[in-house]
Amino acid sequence: MTAPGGPRRLPSVPPVGGALLLDAEGRSVNEVLAGVTLVALSLPINIGYASVIGLPPTAGVYASVVPLLVFALTTGSRRLVLSPDATVAALLAAALVPVVAMGVEPTVAAMGAALLTGLFLLVAWLLRLGGLVRYLSHAVLVGFIAGLGVEILTSQIRRILAVDVDAEGWVREVLGLVAALPEASPASIAVGVSTIVIVRALRRVAPRAPGSLIALLVVGGAVAWLRPDGVAVLGPVPAGLPAPSVPPLPLDAWLALLPVSLAIAALSIAEGVVISQSEGRRHGEEIVPNDEVFAYGLSNVAAALFGGMPVGASASRTAAMAAAGARTQVPSLVAAALAGVVAIAFTGLIAAIPLAALGGLVANAVVRIIDVPTFRHLARVRRGDLAIALGCAFAVLLLGPLTGLVVAALASSIDVVRRAASMPWATLGSPPDGPGGRYVASSDPTPDAGIRIMRPEGPLFFANADLARTILTAAASEPAMRWLVIDLEAVSDIDPSAAEALADGIAAADGKGVVVAFSRVRGPIAELLDTYGLTEAVGPDRIYATNRAAAAAFDLRH
Repeated sequence: MTAPGGPRRLPSVPPVGGALLLDAEGRSVNEVLAGVTLVALSLPINIGYASVIGLPPTAGVYASVVPLLVFALTTGSRRLVLSPDATVAALLAAALVPVVAMGVEPTVAAMGAALLTGLFLLVAWLLRLGGLVRYLSHAVLVGFIAGLGVEILTSQIRRILAVDVDAEGWVREVLGLVAALPEASPASIAVGVSTIVIVRALRRVAPRAPGSLIALLVVGGAVAWLRPDGVAVLGPVPAGLPAPSVPPLPLDAWLALLPVSLAIAALSIAEGVVISQSEGRRHGEEIVPNDEVFAYGLSNVAAALFGGMPVGASASRTAAMAAAGARTQVPSLVAAALAGVVAIAFTGLIAAIPLAALGGLVANAVVRIIDVPTFRHLARVRRGDLAIALGCAFAVLLLGPLTGLVVAALASSIDVVRRAASMPWATLGSPPDGPGGRYVASSDPTPDAGIRIMRPEGPLFFANADLARTILTAAASEPAMRWLVIDLEAVSDIDPSAAEALADGIAAADGKGVVVAFSRVRGPIAELLDTYGLTEAVGPDRIYATNRAAAAAFDLRH
């Protein structure tokens, strides 16, 4: 802790390897088997996400080696899995187009984005921004991710159909897909659909089985045997692991990658902290959000140095590890080691993967991030949040991921201001007899009594300043009104616009012979009243510790 008024210390580096230790009920054999399951689940999907971005399969493989190892050593979450995911793929796919147009290799551009993302996350850790997630609207996040999911799903349908649609923008791409349907390859469609069916069937009958790997083996084997026309495969994949290197990018490319890297960093904090804390609560473990941000940042730097792509928290693979009984980060270490073996010795198998099968895998994974149940829930409980979620989803589809993210952030801010602007002012009724009675909200303002006690139910600021002015002026205009007491207990802040509105209300009341008083004023608010001159406007003797004291003063005078 920092002493009051003292310099703010930098956050301490989280302990290394804490999430690798088994608890009393854990079994090392089970952890190793969970690691085998993890690599079988992750590698096919990671290769698929790399292909979405336009990267070679090795980018997805390399992202499963050193970054996973670094994360396992630095995270405090015992079950969270870090890997390339759909949101990262969607953001990066759109952002790399102008960078590649500068003559930069896609792999180098992706490494640059990973490095910037990692640096942004480390800066966020230094600034202790791990709690940033609490300021993001759930509706905005759900809508934004759903929009990304629909965009990726559309691109994978194109891959499954094996058609070439040259169109900019989601709407034009959909129209182009419809127009290209007569040219679609039946064999490619069969491969993609078969992959989806196998994965979903295995999820039902054998949920712990590595459905993605099994589907690729079955479908890829059938394609290798039958050699149908119209089914393309990945092709040659270089073997070996990359040497560490800093991506060589020109300055204009670094500048072009700044927005998408910042967006990926923000989403990594939002999604990662939510998932890790959710898993922690489920298993009685305490997660420090800011420590997790450090682990995300260091893992992305590792991805950049070792030929990978940006990585983030994966909800589906985290759930799979929990279902497999994993209790530590040992499965991540095992998966990283096995992915390294694949990169060195088994790239020939990766080369034979059909593109349509990858499209089916990615489409099947992406459907799960389009949170339809949450949209249904919002439709039942809060239509305003549903409109925000849908608006963010369509903003992503119509304006692009980065512009959609800006729209989502603005929508979240406007929603907060809108709710605060409609903050109610409660009219408090007389308490029951006895010293313990409290003034409570009442629908009967009893104006004949000559006194009314009103309580604003939140901060007073520019968005609700006019409402405050209107309420005070209307209350002071009632014929029988003599005293108007403003209970400030629930007010956490007063900004200059609200202070001006209160001053106008006090002046309007004074012009009608109505006395304005304040009650239950807390320390910081008392200082603000002094700063804005409101204490002087009502008079220091018109500020009461309790509503009873204010009512007693009114009774004494009248």
